[in-house]
Amino acid sequence: ANSFELFGYDLLLDTRMKVWLIEVNASPSMGQEHLLDEQVKQPLISDTIDLVDPMQFDRRKLAEVLHRRVERKAATGATGGRQQLDVDLHAILKGQAPRKYGEMPRRLGNYDRIAPGEMWDSMVRNRGLLFNKTVPTTFAPTGP
Repeated sequence: ANSFELFGYDLLLDTRMKVWLIEVNASPSMGQEHLLDEQVKQPLISDTIDLVDPMQFDRRKLAEVLHRRVERKAATGATGGRQQLDVDLHAILKGQAPRKYGEMPRRLGNYDRIAPGEMWDSMVRNRGLLFNKTVPTTFAPTGP
């Protein structure tokens, strides 16, 4: 399926320029109350929309199809079968076909594809390095 999730990472930069991961948000705010919010989030939103590349569809046809399918389901207990669904989707999507699984998006914006690809392969080869590191559990500065 063509779906995505957007996570927000809260990071802290200490006086030694060390980056600390504070938390990961599964539903980050896209509010833009400050100039910095606007400068960071607006390009993120634009790049995400470019990456997802939502398909245009006929809203009126969608409403007609949904209405017909609900009525048919209520009357007969069935919605019309796979062949009718294909016909309906073709009409709703104006003949467009969604991207196939694994097919690259037309535009990536400022995103980098890491899987599958060389970067992903490197991460998998080095997964011991990634997942066996000891992670500090406090935010206290270490060493001089």
